[in-house]
Amino acid sequence: MTAPRIPSPRDPDARVLYLTREGCHLCEEALPVVRAEADRVGSTVEVRDIDEDERLRADWDYDVPVIIVDGAVHAKYRVEAQQLRTALARRPWWRRLTGRA
Repeated sequence: MTAPRIPSPRDPDARVLYLTREGCHLCEEALPVVRAEADRVGSTVEVRDIDEDERLRADWDYDVPVIIVDGAVHAKYRVEAQQLRTALARRPWWRRLTGRA
């Protein structure tokens, strides 16, 4: 089995990519936490439904929600606000250089 592909956000200002699907109760619980922490650092969250993309569904079918921060999987299933806050406080070198959130 190959490792799932980590997609990139389409929005260049989104540091967080949130993979979800309709009807997922864990997704509904985690999204407000993710949005609140992203708002805290002035970033955006790009929400993508895995069922709208065959490749995403194949890669992440049993893992939603998936929270990807700066191109790395931060969490699956559940998210802890403090851990996400810490991850968002660390800015990659290219974001520091370009002045992006």
